[in-house]
Amino acid sequence: MTADSETHERTSGAPTGIARCSAHDADEAPYRVHGVAIGANDVTVGEHGQKLWPADELRRSASTLVGVPLTKNHDDERVESVIGEVVDVGYSDGVGIVYEAEVDDEEIAEKIQRGRLEVSIHAVHAVGGHTDDGAMIVENIRFLDLSVVPRGAAPSNSVKSGESPAEALASLSTDDVAEMLEDDERYDAQNADGGQSTRTGSTTDFDSNMTDTETDSLDEAPEVDADEAELNEEAAEASEVEEAELDDGTDVEAGADPEAEAELTEADEADVESATQETELQEDIAELRAENEELRQELESVRMEYAERLADDGPFTASELAETFAFDTLKEKFEAEEASLAQSEAQASTQDDVPAPQTGDTSSEEELSTTSEDNEAEIASLEEKVAKYDDLGWDNARAEVEAELAELRE
Repeated sequence: MTADSETHERTSGAPTGIARCSAHDADEAPYRVHGVAIGANDVTVGEHGQKLWPADELRRSASTLVGVPLTKNHDDERVESVIGEVVDVGYSDGVGIVYEAEVDDEEIAEKIQRGRLEVSIHAVHAVGGHTDDGAMIVENIRFLDLSVVPRGAAPSNSVKSGESPAEALASLSTDDVAEMLEDDERYDAQNADGGQSTRTGSTTDFDSNMTDTETDSLDEAPEVDADEAELNEEAAEASEVEEAELDDGTDVEAGADPEAEAELTEADEADVESATQETELQEDIAELRAENEELRQELESVRMEYAERLADDGPFTASELAETFAFDTLKEKFEAEEASLAQSEAQASTQDDVPAPQTGDTSSEEELSTTSEDNEAEIASLEEKVAKYDDLGWDNARAEVEAELAELRE
């Protein structure tokens, strides 16, 4: 794995805090839970070894945890594995990312209340080097889901019952919120054209055992939220009452009570309106899922096209490239190849048009630069990392970046 590789992280291993349900005494879901998703400067032990989660990277990424699914055992493929949603997130100095979530599953809520379950993050991130102890330094974090598990990985997480304190969840500044909204708008606009937003930093390859799929299968039945379930229950109860009255032989005489008839008519109209709204909602859900699947297929098609073009005269097949690299990485490599080809053609054309040099003094000829603008930008970025790691005292990480910097300058 290179120093800039990007990898999915499903944390597991060391204990986290135990999530507790604050509203389980209520009769109906959803039940509220809250806690610390990942602690500032935590070192976790997961599928890819030890990882250090720097406080400044967690602060920048906290907003990406808002609205992600709450799942069971990191199963984000099946609809039934989604048991809730993260509804609010903040960053607390010296603590880490704090969250508040809703749990729809009563059985899970009971286990949480009894302290039998913990939480674990699922995130995608870039690799920014390693500490002196060999722990990977993560950066450019984006959270995909938060999962309820028997045993988590963040050792310093703390979880308490009740809703999160308002000051903790309000810790994101106005500028943080504005930046989050701007990022979301850019992401939506780019994905509408079949593309994908570009994150800060260089990304090269994904671990081969990770998946890029982020949508639920449309073969599954659409989920019905709590309001729809309540509406269906009320309609069923009303139907049962009406049938019971008819079985008892209770008849309503026509014209016997105009006021009662008017109320009955209004109730019927309300039922019809509710049923219509429910139907429209189901249609909207189906339409959104269809659009989502269409966009996913378009993105996959473009990704395969990049892979096929990069596979020409190369050691890897298009399928191997598509499975190994993310869309952003394939797009970046393809554009780099095109830029390199265009530059080579331009240089060849220039050499054909320039007459042969005159014999004599050639000291006035300009020396061609071997460093492109892209390399200069990457060198500047690496120099910033060297200074940052030097300030933090991460000698191994600094040495890795300095080695990469030396290769670029050769």
